[in-house]
Amino acid sequence: MKRVLTELLNLPNVVVESSLREGSVLILSVSKKVKSAVCPDCGKKSEHLHQNQKHLVKDLPIGDKEVILNLNRRRFKCKTCRKTFTEQLDFVGTRKGFTHRYAENIVKQVISSNVSNVARNNGLSDEEVNSMIEDVAQNYVDN
Repeated sequence: MKRVLTELLNLPNVVVESSLREGSVLILSVSKKVKSAVCPDCGKKSEHLHQNQKHLVKDLPIGDKEVILNLNRRRFKCKTCRKTFTEQLDFVGTRKGFTHRYAENIVKQVISSNVSNVARNNGLSDEEVNSMIEDVAQNYVDN
């Protein structure tokens, strides 16, 4: 079942470790396949796990189920420069409660509607929708 959910989730180098269904919400505990990360300060690869941090983010629904990802966002300690750092996850921004693809989906809805309607239809606040618009705009500027 985990393999099927990993394929359905369709996030590169991410595996579903477990799942939990709470009514209409599907909570997927996920982590990266690779066991190392590159230090942003010195550029060296580190496998020295310092800490695990759980982080909940919204993702696109699967069928009629709302999907929440329970991310294991790992912190590593670099043996070269001795600094700790958090691994980068290319599908979610730093300190964001949603995936990039979820934000893009919300922005597409705003294009044919308005912020308040999209917020109401998706159980979000206007501020959350505006944050997603800013996130998607920033991603386009950065890329």
